Amino acid sequence: MRLGEVLAAKRGERGLTIEQAATATRIRAHYLSALESNEPERLVAPVYAKGHLRTYARYLGLDPEPLVKMLKTEAQDPHRMLSIGNHIVRPQMVLTAPAIVAAGIVLLAGAFGGYAWRQMQVDQRPAGGSPSVQVAAVTPASSPAPTPKPQTKPIVVEVRVTEEVWINVFVDGRPQYADAGKTLPAGSVVYFSGVDIKITSGKAGSTYISIDGRAIGAMGTGVATRDFSSQTSS
Repeated sequence: MRLGEVLAAKRGERGLTIEQAATATRIRAHYLSALESNEPERLVAPVYAKGHLRTYARYLGLDPEPLVKMLKTEAQDPHRMLSIGNHIVRPQMVLTAPAIVAAGIVLLAGAFGGYAWRQMQVDQRPAGGSPSVQVAAVTPASSPAPTPKPQTKPIVVEVRVTEEVWINVFVDGRPQYADAGKTLPAGSVVYFSGVDIKITSGKAGSTYISIDGRAIGAMGTGVATRDFSSQTSS
């Protein structure tokens, strides 16, 4: 079975829809659909695809590492890298004898007209003539090209608690549990996806973090607030 078939079969075995899985993992539904359709190129980046795959696999109860290897194998499949049927057929110009004759007549007429115009200009000049004035071409100074800004990529943060813990989460400045936060029962696992994720835990020692499937560990001790972004995950 291919990667997408394994994921779709496991989701169907658990009686889940794409929308239910997207809500639980906080991964967009069309990203999950791309993984199940064996089209990881529809995701923004290969690293992002691996993170989504690890999170989705854990949610379905699968071991993510063999699936990540399948993803790499399918991404290197030469048949997926070939682009067939994208050739653009450009029209070719065919010159016939009448066309060549007509083009020659037009060129001769243009040359004769230019010669006659120059003769008329010479005849209209004053006898004394005027000194020639040379105008220096001014080349505008070239401005340096703007430096492209580095693009930040979203990350997927997994939060796992080993006992009842109160947490509050902000994703890209937006609260996920209003202002009051939320109390998670022991053993809960929740996911958040964004560029900048800020998490506050009432029991940091019982709150464990993973970023894009990579375990970070406990948030600390006591009450702690941590910021996570693509810079902290690299």
